[in-house]
Amino acid sequence: MARELLIGKLGFGKDDAFYGLELCLSIAGKSAVSVTPQTARSVNVLLVTLFWYRDVYRLASFFRKAGIYKGMKDGPLIIIGGMHATMNPRLVAEFCDFVFIGDADDALGGIIEQIEAGDNPVHDHLITSESAEIPLPRECPPSAFAMNKGGAMDVVRIEIARGCRFKCSFCALSGMKQYREVPIDAIITILEACKSKTISLFAPDRSMHADWPKLEEWMTAHKKRDLGQDARLENIHKIKKSSVTFGLEGISERLRKSIKKNYSEDFIIQKLGDFIEQQGRICMISAYFIADLPGENDSDWEELWRLFERIESEHFSRFMTFKPVLNPLSPKPFTGLRDAEVHPFRDYRTKWKHILRKGGNSQWGFRCVESLVWGPMQRVMDAIATWGGPEAAQLIRSMSNPLLDQRIQLKDQHLVARKLIQKAVEAGCTEAQLFGPRSHARTTTSPTAPASNLGHLAGQGATHRAVA
Repeated sequence: MARELLIGKLGFGKDDAFYGLELCLSIAGKSAVSVTPQTARSVNVLLVTLFWYRDVYRLASFFRKAGIYKGMKDGPLIIIGGMHATMNPRLVAEFCDFVFIGDADDALGGIIEQIEAGDNPVHDHLITSESAEIPLPRECPPSAFAMNKGGAMDVVRIEIARGCRFKCSFCALSGMKQYREVPIDAIITILEACKSKTISLFAPDRSMHADWPKLEEWMTAHKKRDLGQDARLENIHKIKKSSVTFGLEGISERLRKSIKKNYSEDFIIQKLGDFIEQQGRICMISAYFIADLPGENDSDWEELWRLFERIESEHFSRFMTFKPVLNPLSPKPFTGLRDAEVHPFRDYRTKWKHILRKGGNSQWGFRCVESLVWGPMQRVMDAIATWGGPEAAQLIRSMSNPLLDQRIQLKDQHLVARKLIQKAVEAGCTEAQLFGPRSHARTTTSPTAPASNLGHLAGQGATHRAVA
């Protein structure tokens, strides 16, 4: 006879509402309670979603505070999914009983039913630390689903497309999911049922939805406001509000072309000018850049300086607030740059500050918002969580609370980064495995997975337990 389970949910975003997990629960017809370190041991099943590398360290910190560990007899059965779990399931499996690989939209219900019946759950995309093979990520089309994130603005989030048409070398999304859209009729049906006027329409580039003009027109007619920001540079003219975020990525045209972002300086200037002129008011423009792309040199930084000079010389720049953001390269599985070599101790903070402050304590002729840059500690921790196998899990569990929570003073971070590399190597990782080129790393390939994508996923671990 099936028993009713108390299901807990855990994630590490700005709030405890996680779209993918809530979608899976909704399709399964199940509900879950948000857990704290004080309440997590009281649930029968704990569903965890991990989005990026830092969530692994937050999970380790949470479990330590909660007194939870994998395989404990009186603790919850732990199932982990999400983007980062899919990228490095071998490491994540050392923290839980099961890892789900890819989209679990319509799979969670069956998994929960098996657990309710007292059985170990079985699914083609559900693995344990003992699994000999890792499947490719499961893909599901997006569903017509709205999640109320609440907050002061009572925001409702709706996914309108999933995956990406483009094959940018640095991005895992297109390597994991084909591009598919929610039909506009299904989106409007959801919008009609939403009392909130503040909507977050979510997609890699929502303006590329086949019916975006109709959708935007409907939103305007019904006085609903879309908080979505991201668009590709070539599509920013489709955005009818005065704030937009896009990725330039490469700091020079040569580097942009190397990752399939073929944006010339003239094209960038043209699109910025057209967008600001179209709005007819002060605009907030955010642009992402990537440092440490393969082959980067001083001439690329000189070209970035000239781009800023070119923007400054344009009349439209007086009507914009520019927020450029620099992210050092973090190679991911399923991408064209998965084998790229990175240099965690390059001082990009100083380079970036030099650019943003026009060579010193000066200002550009447009308002430029300063942003921080990952330093060596963040880059090393990212590499360990992304590319470290089972051998790295024990290292993570042994870290101090301030390090797990990334509360290390800036002056100490270089030293901490070097110590982490030393400890990772002592644990069994290699520097090539962590920082590339991974063609030199010691890996064992799963028989069912392409070596170019999943070679880092091999390893052994402890057994999982049956559900009483």
